Amino acid sequence: MTSSEQLTAGQRAEAEGDYVAAAAAYRAIIAAPDQRAAAEAYFLLGRVSWRQGRLDAALSAYESARASAEQLGDSELHARVENGLGALHYARGDYVAAQLAYSAAEAETTDRSLRGKILLNLGVIESTEGQPAAAREYYHRAYELFQECGDWASATLALHNRGLVESDLALWADADASFAAALVLATEAEDRELIAKTLVNRSEVLVELGALREAVEQCDRALGIYADIGDEVGRGESLRWRAHALGRAGDLAAAERNATEALHIAMRSGARLLEAQSARDLGILRGLMGDRAGGVKELRRALALFTELGAQSEATEIGKLIQRPTPNRSLPRIELDSET
Repeated sequence: MTSSEQLTAGQRAEAEGDYVAAAAAYRAIIAAPDQRAAAEAYFLLGRVSWRQGRLDAALSAYESARASAEQLGDSELHARVENGLGALHYARGDYVAAQLAYSAAEAETTDRSLRGKILLNLGVIESTEGQPAAAREYYHRAYELFQECGDWASATLALHNRGLVESDLALWADADASFAAALVLATEAEDRELIAKTLVNRSEVLVELGALREAVEQCDRALGIYADIGDEVGRGESLRWRAHALGRAGDLAAAERNATEALHIAMRSGARLLEAQSARDLGILRGLMGDRAGGVKELRRALALFTELGAQSEATEIGKLIQRPTPNRSLPRIELDSET
């Protein structure tokens, strides 16, 4: 089998999720005398090792790929390696190193789609570090690049992420426009998972804009999708935000039922963050309905879970809520991990 055939076989196996077979194919190419093919294989081996969670192995492969790219004078491969190193450093929590790697990659590449993905990744870091305005700018620039080169799947993700940070900034009309545009693209691509995520996040925006009935309808659409694809945690998140919209509309009994079901789903699924969020929401709702004891019980459950998860700000807020005679606050937005 030639290096080209082995490369095709490895990429096919990687796309199918067979990372063991993919890694074997890439290692076979590295052992061959073709230096250019070996350089590409080192990069791909680094990527598949990262996907396996083998971060040390990924770092070693990326370093070999970077050295080979420098020897060959291949700036595009070097940029792809730096982008991979950025993802690796991000996975390790070293955001400074990740930003440096992404910036190096952006400076080298002339590929508009890759540059857009790098900007998307830089936006994720800024968002993680609590800089929504900077993240918004990165997502907007990434969207423009994806739009120019026709990478509509990545453009959809950029719009979705832009909507999230616009929600953080309370730019509700802008966020609604971003989510609406993302929904159009996701629907055209039949990306049901991203459609559902966007619907759920858009529901918060619609609540803030006063469109409570439409917010509930968005959650209902997401619930149908999640039921079809068998995503129980997605159903739980949709129910939690449906409860949020219903609560704001004054239908506390229906909101309480939805929040209770979301909590049960979270407990069955082992989704600790969703369990903490749902318990907090349920505690607030029961307090508003006059069930002080039941409300405090759920708030204490949420306090324990947020403390266990290291979410100190949420734990502190709930501690204050427990001291209030009638807990009452707006519910915060679901945070979704961005794909790199």
